[in-house]
Parts: sequence; C-alpha cells; structure tokens
Amino acid sequence: MAGTGATGVRKWHRKSRNGCKSCKSRKVKCDENHPSCHNCLQRGIRCDYLESDTSSTGSPPPAIQDSSLELELLHNYTISTAATLTKSPLIRDMWRVVVPQIGFGTRYILDGILALSALHMARSDARRREVLLAAAAEYLTASLREALPLISAVNAQNCSVLFLFSVITLYVSLAMPKRDDDMLVVGDNGVPQWLYLFRGIEPIVEVQQESVLSSPVSLIFMGTHASSEYWHSHEPGPHDGLDELEAGIQFRTSNDHEKQDVLMHAIHALRRSYTFLDHRDIGEEHKLRGMYQWLLEISDDYLALLRNLDREALCVFAFFCVLTRDFETFWWSEGWPAHLIKRVYLLLDDEYRLYIRWPIEQIGWVPPPMGMGMGVGIGMGMNMGMGMGMGMGQGYMQ
Repeated sequence: MAGTGATGVRKWHRKSRNGCKSCKSRKVKCDENHPSCHNCLQRGIRCDYLESDTSSTGSPPPAIQDSSLELELLHNYTISTAATLTKSPLIRDMWRVVVPQIGFGTRYILDGILALSALHMARSDARRREVLLAAAAEYLTASLREALPLISAVNAQNCSVLFLFSVITLYVSLAMPKRDDDMLVVGDNGVPQWLYLFRGIEPIVEVQQESVLSSPVSLIFMGTHASSEYWHSHEPGPHDGLDELEAGIQFRTSNDHEKQDVLMHAIHALRRSYTFLDHRDIGEEHKLRGMYQWLLEISDDYLALLRNLDREALCVFAFFCVLTRDFETFWWSEGWPAHLIKRVYLLLDDEYRLYIRWPIEQIGWVPPPMGMGMGVGIGMGMNMGMGMGMGMGQGYMQ
C-alpha cells in the first residue's frame, strides 16, 4: 500500500517481472495496466496485455445470437432509451436516429447501444432482469473486443465513430449494476477497459477536430469541445473544501514530493472541474465535461495510487464523487455519488475521514454510526475551533 504518513518515506511503486513483452524487450519499466500498458499506448503499438484480455472472451454468447431479443432491444433503444441520454432535443434526435444508422455499419456501435438498451429495460422488467443484465454484459464485451484494438490505429476516418463509442461506453459503465467494491475508475487489472478507451481516444479526437466536426456526431463534440475550452481557459478561484484538502495532503506528503506532485495535479484538475458545478451560464449538457475532464486529466500515477487504496488518493477521489451528483436525474448515473462516497468512507480510518466531510455533506450521504467515527470526529474538530478555514495539516490532522 502507498505511504500515508508524514513520518518516513514509503514509496508507492512496486517492482515486478510481469511487464508486457514490449517493455521487457526495450528494458523499460512497465506499469502493467490492462488492457494496455501506458508505454505501448503512448507509442501507438499493440500491447500483448490487449491480446490476452480480448482473446479470453471467445465466441459470442448465446444471448447475442438471439435475433428476437436484439430486435426488441433496438426497438426499445429508439423509442425510449435514446431520449434518456440528454435533455437537448437536437442531441436527443441524433441519439435516436443517427447513432443507430451508424451502428448498422459499425457493429461495435450497435452492440454498445444494445447493451445500454438492455440495462435500461432491466430496470422495469423484473421477470427478465437477469437475462437482460447478462445480455448487456455480453454486448459490452463484444463491442470492446472489436473497438479496443483500433485505438492504436485511430485516423480521420474512424476517430469520430470511436469518439462516439467512448461516450456510449461511459453511459454503459455507469448504468451497469454496482458491486460493493466497485470504484468505477480502477479495477483488479488496472484501468477499466471503458476508461482506457476514453483516455486513449480523447487526445486524438482533439487533433482530428475537423474530421469530427464534419461527422454525423458533431453535435456531441461541439458541446463537449466548447466546455473543454472553458475548462482549460478558466482560472478557478478559491474553494474552501479543496483548500482544506490541499493543505492537509501537503502536510501528510511533505516527505514524498513525487507523490505530492501527483496528488496536487489531481486536486488542481478538480478545481477546474468544480467551476462547472455552480456556473449559471453552463447548461446541464456541458456539466458532464466537468466530470469526465477530470478522468482525462489525472495521471496514470494517480490511478495507480487509487488502485492501491492509498488514503490520500482516496480523499481526493471523494471530492470527485461530488461531480457525479448532478447526473442522478439520469437513470444511468443513479446511485453513484452515494455508492462511491460510502466506498471511500469505509476504506478510511477516523483520522482520514475528516478530510472528506465536505463531499459527504454535498452528496447528502449519512455515514453509519461507528463508535468514534465521523460524527464524533467532526464534532470534536468544530468544538476545538478547527473548522474549514484552518486547514487539516495545521489543525486536527497533526
């Protein structure tokens, strides 16, 4: 586990001989992320992790071969699911009409929207819930199996379709049933496949703007591109919750500057994303950028810390949970803020739970009574005059 205290220096990286073949042949350190390590992704070559991840999926399961179910899912998508993905009438029509048309010529797009439709139907069809959830998982697996290898060969012809698919997989991943230990952005094998795709395609799409803007999915890109420009150009002001978090983490990591830099970068990205929370001139459609821009900006080193359940990284992640709050009106994001903040809370001890008071209050989640837990800790801190303004590193975190 990562180093967590101010006393002593504990390195959070680990030695391993399980790196991919490409990194071994080049004699460079492999981060062992699946489905592709960062080195292979940067060099644009196919990682052998990707081979093992995709080859294990085998032939399409029986549910995908059920043509009557497929027709039912497509019908449900066009008359119902597509209307639930956005509040914009123009973009809603694009999801309903244009995206299925693209899917007829690109199987991984069709599989993606069928997976989303199956998840949507499973919410109201209790009798077939398990069948529909299984079908959704199978369609998602099939779509990723076809789309992931294309990341290393993105060009002007396929970048807009891959961009569309990255948005679809975000919806599907949020809509999937949550496991108790689900952290959304990290898994047992490193970065989840949907986030790998998301982080891999976005920088390339920015380079291929002209191709995407002239594509049928330009409506999605124009909105996200405008909000992306605002995200990068707007200088965020002070924020009490983030100011306190930053002060506390600087104190706790004062003897590990490498780790501190990783965490400060993640907090700075949060500051920019938080400008979308209360900005009156930014519509609901653009607020999604605040959430997923942070997912694009955080480093692989931060994701490694989070995967190792590093306490400071978990505290930063708790503040990300607030960014998901505004999307609970959409069925595909329902329950995520409370689920994620609960997961972080249970992984932290009482001392570190003091860091995440603000996001807990914003989300409105009520911690369970656990002896000298959250409620007692907050009360003691406030009674001693150690509120938000003092900073955790100088107050009750010593």
